Amino acid sequence: MNAQNPRLAGVKEAAASLSVEPYISESYAREEKDKLWLKVWQIACREEEIPNVGDYYTYDILDQSIIVARSGPEEIVAYHNACRHRGKRLTAGCGRAQHLHCSYHGWQWNLKGESTLVTNREHWDGALDGLDLSLRGVKVGRWAGFVFINPDPECEPLEAFLQTVPEWLDPFEMQKMRYKWRQWLTYPANWKVVLEAFIEGYHAPATHPQTQRYGTGVTSSTSEGLHGRMVTVGTEGGGMGTAVGVVDSLAPRDVPLGALRMAEKTVWANYTDTLIAAAERISREMPEDAGSAEVGARLMEVACQIDADRGVVWPNIDPMHLAQVGINWHVFPNIVLLPGITFALCFRIRPDGFNPDSCITEIFTLERYPEGGEPQTEWVHAQEINEENWPLLLRQDFRMLAGVQAGMKSVALEGLLPNPDQEANVINFQRNLADYMGRCVPELLD
Repeated sequence: MNAQNPRLAGVKEAAASLSVEPYISESYAREEKDKLWLKVWQIACREEEIPNVGDYYTYDILDQSIIVARSGPEEIVAYHNACRHRGKRLTAGCGRAQHLHCSYHGWQWNLKGESTLVTNREHWDGALDGLDLSLRGVKVGRWAGFVFINPDPECEPLEAFLQTVPEWLDPFEMQKMRYKWRQWLTYPANWKVVLEAFIEGYHAPATHPQTQRYGTGVTSSTSEGLHGRMVTVGTEGGGMGTAVGVVDSLAPRDVPLGALRMAEKTVWANYTDTLIAAAERISREMPEDAGSAEVGARLMEVACQIDADRGVVWPNIDPMHLAQVGINWHVFPNIVLLPGITFALCFRIRPDGFNPDSCITEIFTLERYPEGGEPQTEWVHAQEINEENWPLLLRQDFRMLAGVQAGMKSVALEGLLPNPDQEANVINFQRNLADYMGRCVPELLD
């Protein structure tokens, strides 16, 4: 990409009024199954969750269940999770198997989905011979270490669906990152209410007042086709989140350390121990009158060397690209990615059945580690929202969103009025969702 590329700045939004129907209607929630979730590419798991042949991951969306399995060293397949005999689900959770087995009546399939055993097949007197008893396949795509599935056999390729997202995010090489921590909870709000909280920064000054100490508190966002991008206004450093050059009361050399320590304490993400060590070093060693650009460059130089010494090789990202990529990407419909050079904070929010007032919220962080040095992690169900389970910033969001969900049911609410600059991602998301759902696009305001 370059400055002449018209996609570089994305598309700004006009002011619009959004309907509350997508957030509160049970009939709308049920329509989403056929019109959205059975038609759209969605992340099922990470490749690292199924590293060996025979490993499988069970991905559930509404009342549908998909088996994602590694069938060969470089091959990943997916099947509808239903026995061809009488529908029993074959897997739950994660595991490893040489074949897929129905525990109810004993039918079996190999990892290619081919039928290998029908118990007492002779009792059908040949009636099964002309039937294809293979498991029904699901389309699979892979990008950035994520495994995507799409139940629609006629869907467009994943590469086409992602549009320009790989151009922006491939340089971060997220496929080389591994889980640092991952946890989830069910939350009493529509999945779109929770998702939208993480694709706009307009709420930050009011909801997260601590963030203004190391930033301007102002964001901007642009529509990127199906997807969306958020940037901070008046900061440097691309996806690093260091807020270099925005705090007048501190010497520039001290800003990165304060910002990274805050991320460590209040987000549990958007930092690494290496970056903190580098920030501590430059805070001690650089002159007080060093400029913000000099501080930022030195921070990256020192951190890169510390990581290299421990076997972590940084990707080679053009500084201009890093400065323009933004801090937050919405990948339609339900994924949020906050990329950094050696880390990423990620969200996946799914409906909790057909209840419009509940969703499954999954949050995880990725990081680059020396080969073999990644931590062993599992999905943690952290249902109670307290200091032990969730960092301050996420607790602040969770304190707000149930009230948003409840307030949307007010008979006095004629429509939602998102900020056309800072909440452009929300408008874009609702426009694209309306297209899938066959609804009218958001109403533009004069």
